[in-house]
Amino acid sequence: MPGGPVPGTGIGMQPSGSATAKSYLLSFLRYAGAKAWISLLIMVLLGLSEGVGLIMLIPFLHLIGFGGAEKTDGISLLVRELFDTSGLPLTLPAVLSVYVVILSVHAMIGRYQESLNARLIMGYTQYMQDRLYAAFARVGWLCFTQTSGADVIRVVTNDLIRAGLATQRLLELIAAVVLTVIYICVAMTVSWIMTMFTLACVSIIFLILQPLNKQAHRLSEELQKKVEDMYWVATEHLGGMKIAKSYNLEHEHAESFSAITNQLAEKAVRFFQVDAGTRMYHQIGAIVALSSFFYLAAEFVTIPATSLLLVVFVFARLSPKVSGIQHFMQHISNSLPAFREASLMLSRFEAAAESPSPPVVRPVRLESSVRFSRVSFSYDGGMESLSLRKVDLVIRAHETMAIVGPSGSGKTTLADLILGLLNPTEGTILIDDRPLEGEWVHNWRSSIGYVPQETFLFHDTVRGNLLWAKRDAAEEEIWTAIRLAAAEDFVSALPDGLDTVLGDRGIRLSGGERQRIALARALLRKPTLLLLDEATSALDTENEQRIQEAIEGLHGELTMVIIAHRLSTIRRADGIVVLDGGRVAEAGTWESLAHKEGGRFRSLLERQM
Repeated sequence: MPGGPVPGTGIGMQPSGSATAKSYLLSFLRYAGAKAWISLLIMVLLGLSEGVGLIMLIPFLHLIGFGGAEKTDGISLLVRELFDTSGLPLTLPAVLSVYVVILSVHAMIGRYQESLNARLIMGYTQYMQDRLYAAFARVGWLCFTQTSGADVIRVVTNDLIRAGLATQRLLELIAAVVLTVIYICVAMTVSWIMTMFTLACVSIIFLILQPLNKQAHRLSEELQKKVEDMYWVATEHLGGMKIAKSYNLEHEHAESFSAITNQLAEKAVRFFQVDAGTRMYHQIGAIVALSSFFYLAAEFVTIPATSLLLVVFVFARLSPKVSGIQHFMQHISNSLPAFREASLMLSRFEAAAESPSPPVVRPVRLESSVRFSRVSFSYDGGMESLSLRKVDLVIRAHETMAIVGPSGSGKTTLADLILGLLNPTEGTILIDDRPLEGEWVHNWRSSIGYVPQETFLFHDTVRGNLLWAKRDAAEEEIWTAIRLAAAEDFVSALPDGLDTVLGDRGIRLSGGERQRIALARALLRKPTLLLLDEATSALDTENEQRIQEAIEGLHGELTMVIIAHRLSTIRRADGIVVLDGGRVAEAGTWESLAHKEGGRFRSLLERQM
């Protein structure tokens, strides 16, 4: 699949970081639904339980004699009233017991929350992967041919996993924010002056670190680009490995791939350096702020020793939370480019989706003809670059029609139009006088057997490759299709017969054997129309003859369209259409065209002979 100028998107305009972040958040909330709010509620409960645990430190400190006589400040009175109401004595064992219970409940809720968040994270990743791949499977053929397979694999296997990790960071960010708010509320009840000083310090640290945040976002964009390059290079190298080995140039493949991975590693290391620098500066800022906090508390603010210790403790817990917020924001920013690529690709696929398949697909029987009426087609939609021009063509039922012409004449485009993979830019295609469009396309495709020039077989058994075309085929049907395709002799001779594994792309078979398996697969569907797209052009004479005999044995049994390069293979066709420059140059029988003076077909025939 050839790639476009912008890998993965085909779209030049990129959304801003804030727009991507908003889109990402809305996408996650749409998926998570009520579970997201349950997770948020649990985070609040966790924060409250931790806050209550902090408050319990004050009576605990009083009871062990820290800070002198017990002060009747607001928190102490509140704790005493709660103990009196519950009937518990305000003793050290009771306070410690309550403290242990609170933190134990906190730990149990935390475990449930982590499990819930794991389900949300993995579920969202799977949801996006399934949605994108399903959209890719439903995309129109024109969009499919203009999309790089490397881009799709990269987005599904790499970008969406990174987006899933961003979900984890998002949940951790929300938790950190909730706990930060709880800590601030607790600190405000003790000393609002010291709390405001702490918030001022935190705000200053945030402002100072903004340049590093912007640098991290820029590095994230560069990292995303290098990941795209790595997938492109790997895919191209795997596709061209045979020719590279034949030229003894595989070391160049390895070197160019190593250059990309080296750049990728450098960008990743630089990002982690920026991330580590952010944490370092935050820690230094926190130390400076804490020292200033102690000095201010000692020289200018008078608060009880227990309250001062609590505020210091809160500050010590607050500082890593604020640092964590900064850290999580940077990692989310690092993952947003990956989500952007995935969402752009998804939007592109959904916009180019074919008409939905009907609830029940019913194969049709061709009774009269396939008719092309003034059909034109352009791959870019413009009328200046037409691949087919004003084609009028009739393929009659139960006849064999051959389509010939030089390379670039429009033969494959015509085949894709017959299959319903492409829609005419102008004109109409009629199947028994019914337009080939909408849901009807799916019924028509289920009635076609297609054998391309480049045979694709799965890394599966002979049986598995055949059943792919008709899942419920019986054993007798399978062998009937194999016999019709002249493949019975070699299939029977395989080590495990139908259960022989053929290897990657059917590598255990010869080219002719692979082609006959592909023909048997097409015939197993019992098609009303069999389309052979240069199915014998890459075969030797012996294998071509075997395929040709199998095809001739089907003459009159079903409608056949043969896209042919070797003209000798279409001598028995009922009709021949010659394409040239996207137009029908000639049409007729073999005899009439072969003897036509100055004819295009005769010229092609003489050139081959």
